[in-house]
Amino acid sequence: MTQDGSYVILTVSPSGMTQSELVQLPWNANMAVMQKLLVESSFVLSDLHTPTPQELAQSDQPTTTVSLQANYPQPKRMSFVVDGHALALDVQSLQIEVEGSNVGQVTINRTMVLQGINDPNLQPAFEELDNMLHNSN
Repeated sequence: MTQDGSYVILTVSPSGMTQSELVQLPWNANMAVMQKLLVESSFVLSDLHTPTPQELAQSDQPTTTVSLQANYPQPKRMSFVVDGHALALDVQSLQIEVEGSNVGQVTINRTMVLQGINDPNLQPAFEELDNMLHNSN
């Protein structure tokens, strides 16, 4: 994930209702907070694998999920390691679950679902950004 492109926070309720919020940092925002989330997201993306049946079953549990989605105006060539193999893809959207039953689940171009590295710092980094966005005075 990079700083070019737009970021959206997607919240999906157990009933399937979706809410999206464009990440617009206030002029006085601490950019280090966003940078920290991007670093943690990059770590999650550094080694992807095909979800196991257990990981897929977790996705079916009725729980609210929150994801960070990056959208790129033009397809962006990115390289990933998936199941131990290098894979280059033209990416227009990239989504990482930051809260829910499958934190670290990655969806590329809204169709390819993979599991990223389990990063215990991802959720706290997201919460820090969320607090900054909603508690700025």
